[in-house]
Amino acid sequence: MTTLDRIPFELDADALMERYRVKPGTEHAQVFADLVKSVEGAGRPKAVYAEAYIDEQGDDWVSVGGVRFTSRVLRKNLDQAERLFPFAATCGDEVDSIEGPEGDIRHKAWLYVLKQELVGVAMAQVQEHIARHYQISKLSFMNPGSGDATVWPMSQQKELFSLLGDVEVEIGVRLTDSSLLIPEMSVSGVMFPTETDFQSCQVCHRERCPNRRAPFDQELWSRLNNDSAE
Repeated sequence: MTTLDRIPFELDADALMERYRVKPGTEHAQVFADLVKSVEGAGRPKAVYAEAYIDEQGDDWVSVGGVRFTSRVLRKNLDQAERLFPFAATCGDEVDSIEGPEGDIRHKAWLYVLKQELVGVAMAQVQEHIARHYQISKLSFMNPGSGDATVWPMSQQKELFSLLGDVEVEIGVRLTDSSLLIPEMSVSGVMFPTETDFQSCQVCHRERCPNRRAPFDQELWSRLNNDSAE
């Protein structure tokens, strides 16, 4: 297992204010900019990943390193792959020490989205490290529980973590009995070599999901879930 700790990062306060609709030149803008600086000072995004080889595949399952995952979409995404890279990434809990005015809902909301930015930093570092170390030109990823519930059940987080080793010791991320990740702003999944971009959002019917990164793709959904497409 490879551990990526103390990942360097910078946050563009102006770009973030535009993204999250904070009006420049206002008192709120100054508060937001100060919070960005605090997150840059305290934040410590980190991640782990491993290399694992595919053993066998069925119609709607794939065995990786002796661990079986049940997902037709994952199996089809791995049609041309010999290996994949299970990973976990987190913003860490260091930024939780940043305090705002008591009862300030806006501060809590801003801190939440900045934590999302740190997770994105950690995931980008994983992708870049794998691509460079293994000389892979393009990678896509999938996460248990992302997209429709039938795409890849969240309960398979446990199987995924079994391929990684002691994630809690390495980066402080643990699984609850209900397969949720702690700290809450953490993510796990698999990255795999691909020739085309794939995001779980493309096979998710939840139109109003605030974390949507790509539109629903009906053609892709049909192709990945159609038995006749074998």
